[in-house]
Amino acid sequence: MKDIFDNCQFGDLKLKSRVVRTGLWQTQPMGEVYEKYENIAESGVGLIITELISIYPKDKFSEYSLKSNSPQFIIEAKKLAEIAHNHDVPILAQVEFIKYNRGIDWDIDINDLTMADIRQIQSDIIVVAQKLKLAGFDGIQLALGNNFFLSKFINPYFNQRSDDYGGNTFNRMRIVLELVRVMKSNLDFHIGCKVNAFDGRKGGIDAGQSIEICKLLEKVGVDSIQVTKPLSPLYFTKDVSNEDELVEFCQNLIGEVDVPIILGGGFANQNHMNELLNATDIEFLSMYRPFVAQEDFLKSWKESGDGTSRCKMCNNCYRTKTSTCYHY
Repeated sequence: MKDIFDNCQFGDLKLKSRVVRTGLWQTQPMGEVYEKYENIAESGVGLIITELISIYPKDKFSEYSLKSNSPQFIIEAKKLAEIAHNHDVPILAQVEFIKYNRGIDWDIDINDLTMADIRQIQSDIIVVAQKLKLAGFDGIQLALGNNFFLSKFINPYFNQRSDDYGGNTFNRMRIVLELVRVMKSNLDFHIGCKVNAFDGRKGGIDAGQSIEICKLLEKVGVDSIQVTKPLSPLYFTKDVSNEDELVEFCQNLIGEVDVPIILGGGFANQNHMNELLNATDIEFLSMYRPFVAQEDFLKSWKESGDGTSRCKMCNNCYRTKTSTCYHY
């Protein structure tokens, strides 16, 4: 019988549980961030994925994110890694951006990127990965899901390029595949990707194309894949859940690739999570909002065996782009 608190292997990383904490916004002072990570790391979590780390200072959401261009970034990242490792918890950095700016030209459209722009984006991400490696992180997660820049680049709804970086799935994925190859060749680093199972747009990515994307990622050496949906977690409330669709997608994906798959999707109840683990081939489940509502809730879950998060799934933390809970 699988249990969320099993010790398990996650690719090249050892985890103390199957629960993955994934982050989004970061609006607290760093002193409070360190305290938050301490509480999360000692609670029984298996893996920590940070809030979005911003690559560009003038990006749309950089004010809500940790900033890789900050003079203090390596010092701050090193402290986060140390906190996680002090509790034997691996930590990955979630890296992406919303808008690409070229000097005074802001928000360059995907279809207007030059080859120089593409190489710049790739090199900028590699530089951030090198900083994170230096800071002691175990790896990086490229946010290819939700509605971040690279998720749009690989989506035929947005990408109408006629060169080698547009057209079929392989070409649209080329920017990411080249990037992953370079990082795998030069950094001893876990590389994960967050991908959309599908996006619901006419002319966008469907489940079949998403599985094709994941197979390409595996071929170039990606170590893990986290499954999400665009605009998640707004898809998951107390009244509405699209969990069945994601479970079905993950089951199909697990049969196609041989890397760890993380399922995300509004989980809040320990018994339900264990039932899902044992009814499927899914091994890892991610949670975001419960850790905003209460950083150390896993501690009481492990003691009681039948915990339920106090998170109300109101999505206020998502809508207002804050890393604190409106209710608690």
